[in-house]
Amino acid sequence: MENTHLLEEEATEESIVIPSWDNLVDHYASRWRQEKEKFQNELRKSFKVLIERFACGKQELYTLCISERLEKKYIRAFLELFESGYAPHVGDVERLAGKRVRKLYITLPNNYAD
Repeated sequence: MENTHLLEEEATEESIVIPSWDNLVDHYASRWRQEKEKFQNELRKSFKVLIERFACGKQELYTLCISERLEKKYIRAFLELFESGYAPHVGDVERLAGKRVRKLYITLPNNYAD
């Protein structure tokens, strides 16, 4: 029952239909699920790059540059993805090119091939 166009763009002001509360909640949840999946896929790609080069120890996985109001959701999505053995860690707020960012880190096992 997902409606991606709750407030149709072509609708005139007189014909705008206000969705039910539940439909709007479902719409917001659906959008977040899509964003979360996209974000977690980016994290998986970064992880793959790290393990392909046999990285070890504390590694920067991602630089999170998102509005403060959404930051907690993205951090939770990051922490969901990595079990405690990876010691997922969120860095302090930094300024990078004038933007507010947080670096997301994981710890990889030692690489004894060296």
